Formats: sequence, C-alpha cells, structure tokens
Amino acid sequence: MVARAMGRDWYREHLDGMDPVRGVRPEGALVEYVVDVGAVAGATGNPVLVLAPDGRRIAARVVDTVIATVFACLGFFVEAASTDGVALVVLLPVGFVAGGLLYYLPLVHWWGTTVGKRIFGLRVARLWSDGTLPPSWKDTFIREFDRGAFLAIPVLNLLVGAILLAYMVKDRGAYHQSKSDRAARTVVVRWPAYAGGN
Repeated sequence: MVARAMGRDWYREHLDGMDPVRGVRPEGALVEYVVDVGAVAGATGNPVLVLAPDGRRIAARVVDTVIATVFACLGFFVEAASTDGVALVVLLPVGFVAGGLLYYLPLVHWWGTTVGKRIFGLRVARLWSDGTLPPSWKDTFIREFDRGAFLAIPVLNLLVGAILLAYMVKDRGAYHQSKSDRAARTVVVRWPAYAGGN
C-alpha cells in the first residue's frame, strides 16, 4: 500500500508541492525521517527512514571518489589511444568527465546507490518517497554532475571534494541534504529502511 501510494504516479502528482528547503510535507506523504536509529521506535510514520549521518556519507564519498577516479582514468586511456598528442591535451578533461559520469549516473539512477554508499548502508531516494524509488535520470544528473565532472579529475578532486564536504556538514537543511540533494529533490538515507509506526 505504501509503495503504491508513494510510487512514481504519486510522486509525479505531488512534485510541485514539494519544498525540500523548508521541508514542507506534501499531502499524502506517509514517510517519516528521523536522525538516528534510536528515534525509530518513537516515530509514527510508515515507513521510517533514518537520515544518513555525516561520518557514513564522508566515508562513502571517499570510496566513490577513488572508484570514480579509476573510471575517469579509464576514460582518459580510451581517449589517449584514439587521438594524437595535440588532441589529447584538449580531450583529457573530456575523458575524465565521461569516466566519472559513467560511474555515478547509472548506479544512482538504477539502484539509488553507488559502491561507496552500498558499503556503508546508504541509499539515495526521492524525497518523500518510501525509499524504494531512486531518482529519475534528470534528477540523477542534477545531483551527480558535480561529482562525476569534477571529483573524477585528479588533484581537482581533492579541492572540490573538500568544498563539497564542507558544504555538506555546514548546510544540512531539514533533511540533512546537500545543495545537490535539494536541487534534485533527493535525500540520502540508511538502507535498508526500518519498519516503524503504528
């Protein structure tokens, strides 16, 4: 019942009424977000989703950055094998960006998680869904573009990663969302979800 009530059709109908910045709950949303596992018992929502803590998100980001950098290097080597020296300098960033995006976009869109997030028990879900609905392609692109495009480029990934982590810790909003999460109307939660409520 919950999955049907808050599936793709429900989400599409209530998209305009969502306000991730102020945390306005759309009509018919049954999910409840709590900040830690201990608060699940007192929650009244069904299902209850535990928001991802900073430590797990940072650890998952480190793992994903390492893996995305490997994918980016593969993208670079594909470009290097097919071009001459002058074109290589121009296409170097393209190879890194393509490799990074090829890591993040399909994983988050199809399964709502990356390797790093899966290791640390996290999932990206559409805000106010029951947690089983991963982001659309458009929302995935909005959320993951900065990671795929910048975190995959060696050296630059350290600077951009530090900036993104600082924003994530400082500006969490109502649902511990990063700016990318708010723009894409997504939330990162612990997974699997906890059964709660009455």
